[in-house]
Amino acid sequence: MNIIRKGALGSINEIKKRLRTPRSEEDLQFDVARMNRDVLKHMLVVAGKVGNENLSKYKAKAKGLGCDFVAEKGKSWVLTHKTLQDNYDPSYHRGVLLIGSNKELPATQIAYQDAYAFTDWFLQDLDGDALPEVPIGRIFGPPKTVLYHMDPFIVDSNIAVVFDSQPKRSDIHVNSLVALGFDVEVLDRFTEEECKLLSMSEFILQFSDGVFTSRIHGTPDRWATHNSVILSYEQAETIKFEGYPVIYSEACSTAQEGPLLKAFLNQGACYVGATLDTMNNIEPFDDWKMCPYCDGWKFGFLDELDSHELIGEVKIAVDRAMTENLDTKVRAELESVRKGETTTFTLDHAVSVSEWVLFGNPLRSSTIGPDADFTPGRIRVDT
Repeated sequence: MNIIRKGALGSINEIKKRLRTPRSEEDLQFDVARMNRDVLKHMLVVAGKVGNENLSKYKAKAKGLGCDFVAEKGKSWVLTHKTLQDNYDPSYHRGVLLIGSNKELPATQIAYQDAYAFTDWFLQDLDGDALPEVPIGRIFGPPKTVLYHMDPFIVDSNIAVVFDSQPKRSDIHVNSLVALGFDVEVLDRFTEEECKLLSMSEFILQFSDGVFTSRIHGTPDRWATHNSVILSYEQAETIKFEGYPVIYSEACSTAQEGPLLKAFLNQGACYVGATLDTMNNIEPFDDWKMCPYCDGWKFGFLDELDSHELIGEVKIAVDRAMTENLDTKVRAELESVRKGETTTFTLDHAVSVSEWVLFGNPLRSSTIGPDADFTPGRIRVDT
């Protein structure tokens, strides 16, 4: 399979030092290759109302990749769900790529405390058991962006960048990435000199732990603390990613279809984030599967990286494990949304497990080392 292989252990805050040392251009080059065609052909592509000309382009690209392709003209996520049930073959397909914005290919509308958003979480359950099982990614934008995400380049650089406004407060995130085989660089904010570093990265993570007034918060156009911009969409637009990094954001609302998400997608990155408020746990948990908050989800995502070959499979494993361990009342509220009885959540656990959306190709390979064996352990209270 097309899993990127790394060394067993990485490093911490050594990359920028290396970049400052005079080096030849050859030293700054990393292996870059297209995604494995034997994997890509197992992708089901579903395109919404993107216009006939674009539809023809995406259909032709899917044909060239050997993918199954379906045009969806429905005006409801329920109709898209039915189309997936009719066309997705779990014995053959390994994931679904949805093409279109929420207007072009509707997702499930959700709301919490007078904030409104959407999610593809409910589309992941095709067999009707109220548990997610189908990896789904979504992409939208101009044809150039969509076509690239259908068939991106993958870089093998071993580099992970962490954005943390309080980097000395905890090292658990950094150590987990080192255990997964990454060379990790921790930044407290973006500056222009970081463009080269970020362009070569395979994994970029933004964490929102620590004191509320100092941690990183999110909006559809930026990551920021109360008094400082960490990374804006204008800054994201200056980064040309060489090899389809996975970007994970813990901050609130960054996965809404705003300028920040659009910038990352247009520049060639795969993005995982939340469309509503993210909430930190207020009590410790011995297992991330039992922690229905953003800490449970993010540590689950890191944990599952060494157990699955594809990013979409990693996400669905986290979604499913957390859903299986939800309280009965929470699962009942999720079921009410699925049935169309309501679009509004009243329980924070229901929001926390269902708001995460993968924007990008779900068949993108997972980035782990050959001996990766990371287990998060106890999820503590870090607020």
